[in-house]
Amino acid sequence: MAERRQVVESWLVQYKDRVFRLAFTLLGNKEAAEDAAQEALYHIARWCLEHPDFEITAPWVWQVTRNAVRDLARRTPPAAVPLDDTLLGGQAADFGEDRIDVARALVQLSDADREVLVFFYFLDLSTREVAQVLGITATAARIRLSRARKRFKAAYQEARGDVQGEGEGEG
Repeated sequence: MAERRQVVESWLVQYKDRVFRLAFTLLGNKEAAEDAAQEALYHIARWCLEHPDFEITAPWVWQVTRNAVRDLARRTPPAAVPLDDTLLGGQAADFGEDRIDVARALVQLSDADREVLVFFYFLDLSTREVAQVLGITATAARIRLSRARKRFKAAYQEARGDVQGEGEGEG
């Protein structure tokens, strides 16, 4: 049991920032994200200690985090998402306006669209893993991803001020 506890503690130290960043990206509020991340990490640790043969996988961790975020979101009103360094992955100054436009576009999307894009692009999950986290089929995940990309593109163009239609130039 002591060895398992060390493995779980090591894992928590390694992934706590990623769990927080996912919660923050989905919730848009630092305090709420801290609460959701703490709840997710507590649940992960408790489950893993109670089930010593259970293997910790990234998709499972993201699913637990997503559930903690959803539980908290049901209990609290939505907040405006600040475009600070946490949302931008701790590197806002390095990415400039493009990164800020991405963040602005993401906050304009529905929770479902934002989730699928964050899981696929920010967490580098495969569509099969995204499906596992969301509790849907791989085909449904691909369809959601495709639709979310289209909506993201429109929101990103709006964030950049590109309101012209495709193929239209400024003249």
